Amino acid sequence: MTRSAERTPTDPKWRVYEKAVAEYVRQLDPGVTVEHDQRLPGLLSGRPRQIDVLVRGKLVGETILIVWECKDYARAVGLGTVEEFISKLVDVGANKGVLIASCGFTEAAIRRLENTAQPRVNAYVFRVGPPPPKARYEDLDNWLD
Repeated sequence: MTRSAERTPTDPKWRVYEKAVAEYVRQLDPGVTVEHDQRLPGLLSGRPRQIDVLVRGKLVGETILIVWECKDYARAVGLGTVEEFISKLVDVGANKGVLIASCGFTEAAIRRLENTAQPRVNAYVFRVGPPPPKARYEDLDNWLD
């Protein structure tokens, strides 16, 4: 675990969530660089943009940039949040985006994600902590202890 991924007792819940996502992404592909809490210049806005989890890798000699945004909300992520994320991806020149939420997505947000072509955005539910007592086995893939 890298220093930025280490949990500290003073970390707020949302930062623990981001760090858990970053560590999970590191385990998915050891051939990429995964960085937590980074800043990228906005190519259109001219302003630095905060990135929760930044992934850089090579594909046929070209650097690919994937931006992960983590939303540990007590409710489903809505359309406005999805549109803000898509705008951020365009601004930083990302090749792909991944939106992670602890409580899922509204129907409008899902429709918007399904109809986003450039850059492509995937969305997943990701929970940190023990699964609920009556969780089905299939649901456990989305939990990280």
